[in-house]
Amino acid sequence: MRKLYTLLAIAFLLSCQLAFSQVAKKIVVEHFTNTNCSVCASRNPGFYTNLNSQAGVLHLAVHPSAPYSSCLLYQQNSTANDARTNYYGIYGGTPRLVINGVVISSSADYSSSSIFTPYQSLTSPASILIVQQKFGTDSVRATVIIKTEAPHALGDLSLFVALAEDTVFYTGTNGEDQHYDVFRKSLSSTTGTSVALPAAVGDSIMLTFSSPSNSIWNFSRIYTLAILQETSSKNLVQAEAVSPSADVAATGINENIKQITASIFPNPVDNLFTIQLGESSDAIITLTDIDGKLIMQQAVSQSQFQFDISSLPKATYLLNIKTEKGEFSQKIIKR
Repeated sequence: MRKLYTLLAIAFLLSCQLAFSQVAKKIVVEHFTNTNCSVCASRNPGFYTNLNSQAGVLHLAVHPSAPYSSCLLYQQNSTANDARTNYYGIYGGTPRLVINGVVISSSADYSSSSIFTPYQSLTSPASILIVQQKFGTDSVRATVIIKTEAPHALGDLSLFVALAEDTVFYTGTNGEDQHYDVFRKSLSSTTGTSVALPAAVGDSIMLTFSSPSNSIWNFSRIYTLAILQETSSKNLVQAEAVSPSADVAATGINENIKQITASIFPNPVDNLFTIQLGESSDAIITLTDIDGKLIMQQAVSQSQFQFDISSLPKATYLLNIKTEKGEFSQKIIKR
C-alpha cells in the first residue's frame, strides 16, 4: 500500500510538472549600428549571414549618434536610439550586439554561430502574445499580453515595446543600402515599462500601446516587438514580435486570417452578452465603435464568458475575438 501511495505521489508531481511547464525562451539580438560607419559596413554582412541561419531569432537595429550623428536613421529616431544604447552602457562605437540582455564583446566574431550558443534551448515561465492592429495607414495599436506559464520567483520586470521597420532602403555613406528591423519608435519607455509577472500560473497581464504613423516610415513594413527583462540585471525573461502584416482592420476582417467559430448571444443585447468559443483558448476580446475607437479590450482563457455593456450608449459596435488559431468578428447591437 505504501508503494502504491508513493507511485501515486510521483505521478501527481509529474502531472503538475507537465501542467505547469516552462515555455521556450526566444532569442533577441539588439544590434547597434550606424549608416556612416565603415566598420559596420565591413562587419554587418557576416553578422546578417549568421543571423539568418538562426531559426526564430528576433532582431532590432538601433542607430546611435556615435560614432556619427549624421547617420540618417539615428536622426529619424534620435532620442530613443541614444537612450536604448545608453541603457546598456555601450554608447561610443558601433557595431555592438546585445543578446538576451547580455552585452557581447566588441572583439567577438559576430559572424560565428557561437555567439548564439549560450542562449539556445533556454526556457521561461512567461509567454508573450502581441495583438497588432493597423488602422489604414494612419495608426497602429499593439496589445501585449504576458502570461504566467509556470511557477517562478521573478521580481521587478521591465517591458520594452518598440515599432520596427523590417527593411529600409537607403544608401548610407558607408555603402550599406538595405537596413533590417530598424528601430522606429519606442511605444514604452526606452528602459521599459515596469511590470510584475502574476504569481498564479495561467494568470496574465495586458498592456496596450498606440502610435500614429509617420510619413518617413513605410507603414506596410512596420511591426511590433516586445522584450521583457529583469529590471536589475537586464536578463531576458521573454521576447516576441509579429509580422508587419499581422493586423486587424478596424472596419472588418482581414481576409488572409483564418476564421474561427464563436457564438454571441443575445444579440441585440440590453446589458450582458455571452461569448462561447468552440474550445478553451487564450483570446483577446476587443470591442470598438463603428469608427474604430477602442471601447474595451480583455484577455480571457475560458471557452465561455460574459461581457457587461450596460454602461454603453445604444449603438452598433464591432466585436473582434483573436486567438492563436484565428479570428472572429461580429457586429453587436446595444438596444
